[in-house]
Amino acid sequence: MTAPKKTKAPVTVEPIVAQPEFDMFTYCELSGETRIENDLLEELEPRFDNWSQNYLKAYRITDPGAPGAAETGGGHVIIWLEAPVEDEIEGIWQDSPSAGMAFHNLAIHMVMSAAQNLVPEVADKGCAPLPAPTKAIIKAFEKLGLTWNKEGTVSRQFAVFTREPYSGGCDICMLRAKCPNAQPGE
Repeated sequence: MTAPKKTKAPVTVEPIVAQPEFDMFTYCELSGETRIENDLLEELEPRFDNWSQNYLKAYRITDPGAPGAAETGGGHVIIWLEAPVEDEIEGIWQDSPSAGMAFHNLAIHMVMSAAQNLVPEVADKGCAPLPAPTKAIIKAFEKLGLTWNKEGTVSRQFAVFTREPYSGGCDICMLRAKCPNAQPGE
């Protein structure tokens, strides 16, 4: 008598609501600024709201076959800003490199704020470790219109991919060897 063949649970992909919050202090820290001119602030906040409502995407991808899935459930989040934001920032950059950098930093702030909202330990630890995606997760990315690059990025300039719930820190991060914040021995 042969044992029944085990079937692997399928990968699931579900949209989730990301609710980033504009925090002037965090934005200033990210930008390396001690203050923001009022004119710039008046441009940042409405753009933040527009981008978060129209171009911010967030999905939970669960792969029961992912490393550590037994402990974490195989959960991951992918958050990104769509191409129109990249195009808008590039146009601003062409007109004014300093304004372009300000809006570039705003986009980074937005995806990191969304990641911190969805995985609160990201804020506590100050990092969103980048796990190596499984083949099934890479296929899920493709269904979402994203391409995974072996360097550890997706085809969007402003994106975060990390485990949810938070687990692993530096020891699971693909960027550990190049990261100045990596902790020895983790």
